[in-house]
Amino acid sequence: MPPTAARINFSETTLTHYTGFYATVLDDVFTPEECLELISSATAHSPWTPAGLSAEGPTQTVHSSFRNSDRILYVDAAVSQRIYERLRPLVEGDIGEIKVGSRWDGVTGKMRRKQGPSWRLVGVNPRLSFLRYGPGHYFKQHCDGLNDLVCDNGNVHKSFVTLHLYLNGSDRPFSDSNDSNSNTPSPSTNLKFVKLAQDDTDDPLAGGATRFWTPDKKYFLDVLPRVGRVLVFQQRMLVHSGEEVTAGVKYTMRSDFMFEQVS
Repeated sequence: MPPTAARINFSETTLTHYTGFYATVLDDVFTPEECLELISSATAHSPWTPAGLSAEGPTQTVHSSFRNSDRILYVDAAVSQRIYERLRPLVEGDIGEIKVGSRWDGVTGKMRRKQGPSWRLVGVNPRLSFLRYGPGHYFKQHCDGLNDLVCDNGNVHKSFVTLHLYLNGSDRPFSDSNDSNSNTPSPSTNLKFVKLAQDDTDDPLAGGATRFWTPDKKYFLDVLPRVGRVLVFQQRMLVHSGEEVTAGVKYTMRSDFMFEQVS
């Protein structure tokens, strides 16, 4: 089955605060065998350790009350290049070059600003963060940080967009029910987009959605893990969480799309 892309139109969900923000779901990008190969490569490189709040090594700070999962940081330029070559045709029409005044200029700065540099997509960050979430593991609400990468020639590439590759899947469908008498935030009721979370696999994983939140944390939209699925979204000001895994183990790989300034 060829890969498919479905952009999330926040203006048609209850997350209208994010109108003009960039997020898209790519399905059937990697096969189950390719996902297993990626996990095997990472685990052969180093053991799982508790994930800290930064992407750095031995000095990272672990706060399990905020982020509770395991991680392997795996730096491999060849693997990141293969991932980029697979993803680039699916996203370059949107973010191949981002100019002031273009549809997605909010990815790199304030929307509808009058001036500023243009940025061209050049690759995937070779720093690949493999994540393992068991029952009770989660990552609370946050925005992703923007990263700089200094190249061998001295040029600086910047990250503006996250890519999240789900290496296994969930068989639990999204539920749009909500107890109006509880304090539970309300999910988006626009099923055209919420159905991006549906999965038809038989993997014994439950929970573990990537959840986009309104800043006031009243409304949310879930994208559930599905093997070979890639969730792509801007890093600036887009609040999200990794919801608690309630059964099974979730494996994902997170990295960044990198951009160079062209004007």
